[in-house]
Formats: sequence, structure tokens, C-alpha cells
Amino acid sequence: MSTTACTPLPSIDEVKEFGTEKLINFLREKLQLKEKYLTILRDQEVEGRTFIFITLEVLTKKPGHFELPFGPAQRIVTFISELRGEEQGGSQIQDILRSLMKFEEKFEKKFEKVEGTVGKVEKTVGNVERAVREEVGELKREMKKVRYFEEKWFSSPGTGTETEKGQFVIDHGAIIGLPLTLTQDRRRNTLGKFQKPPNILADAKPSEDEIQEYFIDECKALRTLSDIKLHVGDTHSIPLLDTRKPDFVFIQKGKPLDPLNVVAVGEIRKRTGNNFKNADIGHAVAFGEKVLQLQPRRHHVYAVLTDCINIRIFIIARENNNCFSYRYTASESLTYDTSDPPNGWKYLVTIMQSSPDLLGWIEPSIKFEDGNTVTLVRSISAGRTSIVYEGILENSERTVVVKKAKNESYLPCFTNEKNALTKLSALNSPHLPKLLLSNEDTLVMTPLCSKVKNLQIKDIENIIETLKAVHSNFQLVHMDLRKYNLLRDDDGNILIIDWGYSKKQGENAPFAGALESMPDNILQSLINEDQINYEPKIDLICLDLGFGIDLGFEIWNFKVFNFASTYKYNELLLIKVNFIHADLDLEYIIHIHTNHNNLDHEIKIIY
Repeated sequence: MSTTACTPLPSIDEVKEFGTEKLINFLREKLQLKEKYLTILRDQEVEGRTFIFITLEVLTKKPGHFELPFGPAQRIVTFISELRGEEQGGSQIQDILRSLMKFEEKFEKKFEKVEGTVGKVEKTVGNVERAVREEVGELKREMKKVRYFEEKWFSSPGTGTETEKGQFVIDHGAIIGLPLTLTQDRRRNTLGKFQKPPNILADAKPSEDEIQEYFIDECKALRTLSDIKLHVGDTHSIPLLDTRKPDFVFIQKGKPLDPLNVVAVGEIRKRTGNNFKNADIGHAVAFGEKVLQLQPRRHHVYAVLTDCINIRIFIIARENNNCFSYRYTASESLTYDTSDPPNGWKYLVTIMQSSPDLLGWIEPSIKFEDGNTVTLVRSISAGRTSIVYEGILENSERTVVVKKAKNESYLPCFTNEKNALTKLSALNSPHLPKLLLSNEDTLVMTPLCSKVKNLQIKDIENIIETLKAVHSNFQLVHMDLRKYNLLRDDDGNILIIDWGYSKKQGENAPFAGALESMPDNILQSLINEDQINYEPKIDLICLDLGFGIDLGFEIWNFKVFNFASTYKYNELLLIKVNFIHADLDLEYIIHIHTNHNNLDHEIKIIY
């Protein structure tokens, strides 16, 4: 129940202005917290501007500044979300789940009508395809909402907008001079002096692409200076940092563009006044934080913010519990139009002349307690809980997969996956990853796999046989069976990966898993806030629904639209999947018929 049902809450801007005592009184009234918890907040001199950025991890961390029990800590962060107009896993997620249930009923009714008109398909195929496309589009939009709120359940509550992040950096960071020995170089040629940026005139309205191109060209000209160690790479259209696209990065000469090789990062933003906006600062700083997330051993990183006229440098440092601290320079001129270069120009050239280690970059590797070291070669992917790398095991040429937690809040998932893979190793299955090394936040596994481009009949049989062995021998339910968690190794074997959300059958535990692939009874249990019944058939239904919702797997290069019965008209392909649930046995029958070849293939596996 909302804590604000009777009286309206103040705006987030009003809360920002609260002093410590006003904030304490406000929380006492709204949350009825025990005085001992309010005293802790008072002792830490928490004010409104700081309060709105507090996370669950900060409040519960031991040892830490607050060390609150989970209950009052969760009430505080949920209240912060309410102040921001958010609902952490509350009524909005329930509304979305209900809307998904209603949508499924609507879709099934519409699809029944489609099935009833199969005989007229040649005349109506255009309309049918458009209708299905519209319905799938609606479903994907609903799924996007669910993923957003599902992400909120597992992420740090209280994280603000870029504007608020920028304001936080300025308020809580420290202003400094650039902590590097400034270059003594001068430049004679016009190129590289930033004298004619396209936005130099007040009434000029260049596009962002024009400003971007100008900056990169000027930086290329600076490569002729002495002792240049880093080049500026144009990455504004490349999702280099997971899915994010920084405008430019500093990278060692000869190194490939990869997140592990980024030495410093930069962003180009148009100023609307004399200073960069808080949103501009927050945007640039966020890229620096992302670099630290992708480079696990690194302590700090430089982020450059410029509009080709002025420049500002931010230093983002990793602190305990993956929090960050900030230092920054004043805004300095980049335009070199006198005999002596301005400080901003010196800042840029100094960074380009600095060795990577001076800027915080560390050769990417991870050492383990048993003495083993894994060198990280490249980043492969980034999910909600982890970053995945290709690595090389020291003193061998063995290629491995390295999975590292994004932050401490995901460590329980890693412990769970480690325990699951340790148990499953007894199966010695080619369809399961092999755990080689681990520590608290890292798993090292083999084999290195690639994405599945198409599913073959034998793949489905192997997946179901593997699940059968896991369910019967270890009573484990995967709970996250989606196409992203099925990979293929170099020998052609299909592998089931990501066991971090797996549950013991009958376990009394909070929900975790792939919401968009869950059966109706699980969604209904979430809506009703009932205990989840973890059972084997969840995995098989997830597998089926994963095909239908993702629309991404192929069998013999035929797309699988896997609802009750589906027709792909241009190949006259009928794929029919039946799940028959008995009290004791589960029978899975997959029939694939093609009128074109008169084929009739069947897979039949009985539990």
C-alpha cells in the first residue's frame, strides 16, 4: 500500500531543499520509521539532495554508513521511488502483467479467427500478415514495459535522470586542476587549433554530425605532435560500450576498437549558454561509469566533455560497492587563437600524450586465489547482471568464457549459478557449460560459444533430454529459458547457459526469471502475490513461449511462429507443437509437416 494515500507528496524538487531535521520529520510522519533508524540518518547528516540518491545497497551494506535491516531500507528506497513518481514492482508491474494476460486472451481469439479462414489464405494473406504483425508489435511493446519494470526490481532504486546525475556530480564532486603535467607543445598549423568550429557564431545552427566531424578532423591533425600515444576514435554511431555510443574514445595506436581497450571517453554536446547543462555533464559521466563497469580491474577513468569551443574534464573513480566519486576541472577554452595555447587545448593534447596507465587503464586480467590468471581478450556481451568476456587461461592457449558481475547486488545470482554448475558437472553433458574457476563475482567456463542462427530438430531433442536429466537428477528448474540462453559450440552442440536464476523444485523463494516466457499460472501468482510453485514444466513452457514470443529461431531456415498451430504461407509450412501435461508424466510431441516435400518428422520424448 502506498505511504501517500491520504496526503499528497511534495515534489522531488521540494524534497531536495529539505535540511536534515526537516527530512527526518518528514520520514517520521510518512514512514513511521523507528527512531533508531532516523537517528542513523541524522548522524550521517543526510539532507534532501543526498537522500534522493540513496540506494538499497548503500543502506544495507555491512560494514557501511547506515547498516539498516532490509525491511526499513526497502521502505525507504520504495518511498524514494514514489517521490519520483515510480512504483518499484508495485501496481504498475501488476497492471502490465494483467494487460499481458488480457492481451494473450485477445490474441488467441483473433488467432482462432485466422485459423478459421485458412482455406481462404491465398486471398487474405496480406491482411493476415499485417494483422499478425500489428499484434506482435503490440505484444513486443508490452514485453518492453515488463522488461523495464523487471529491470527496476533488480537495479538500484533512486537512480536519477542525467540532469540529476550532473547536478549530483557538481554538488558532491571536487573541482581540481588537471592532475597531469601539462604539455609544453605549440602548434603552428591551423589544423588542430580548433579555430573555426561550425558553432563558433552565436546564430550558427550546425548539426551534431557537423560538429562531430569537425572535432574528429582536428584531433586527427594533432597526431603529428610529438609523443602522441593515444588516438581519438569516432564512435558516435558504434555501440561500443555495451549498447551505448560515446561520441569518441581515446585508444592506443594500433589497438582494435573494443571496450577493454578504451583508455578515456568523450562526448560532444552543444551548449545553450556559457556553461554545459547538468544533463550534458550527467551524460558524459555516465559513459565514464560504463567504462569502469566493462573494465573490471580499473579504478578510475577520464571523461571529456566539449562543444569544440570549450572543454571540461571529469575523473570518475570506483569506490566501494561499485559506487563512484567525481573530480572535475573548470570549463576551459579549446580554441587556440593566440601565440600561447589555452588550458583547454593543453588538457586535450596532454591526455593524447599520456600513457594509458597514467589515465587509469590497466591491462585487463583477473587473478584467482589458486594462482591462476585469466587475460581478458575482448568483451562479448553485457546482460542485466553481468559482463561476459572472451579470455585466455595463463600458461595455456585455452580459450575460456569469463562472466563477471556488474555489481554486488548480483552476487547471489553468481553463487547460485556456481552451485548449479558444480552439481550439473556430474552429468558431463556436452549441452551444459563446464565451470573451471570462480571467485565471489566471477565465473570462468568453457566452451566459448556463438549465437544460435537456427535450431535443428536434434537441438530440440537435446535440449529436452538435457532438461529431463537436470529435472530428474537434481530437481533444478532453469527459470530463464530464452533464445539468448541457448548457444552453439564449435562442435555444433547446443548449450543451455545462464543458470543464475535456477530454483530447486518446491523451493520457497522470491520470483526470478524470464517474465515474458512465463506460463499464465506464474504471472497470476505474481499478480496475486502468491508463493511461486517451481516445477519442471515451467522450463518446457518457457521454451515453447520463448520460440513464440521471440520469433527468432528457425528450423531448417523456416521461421517458427509457434502458437497452437501456425502456417507460414509462402512455404506452406505447418508446425504444430502440443504440450500434454499429465499428473505424473509430461509428453512433448513436435510434428513438422511440409506439403512441399511430404515430410513428416516427429520427436517424442516422454518423462
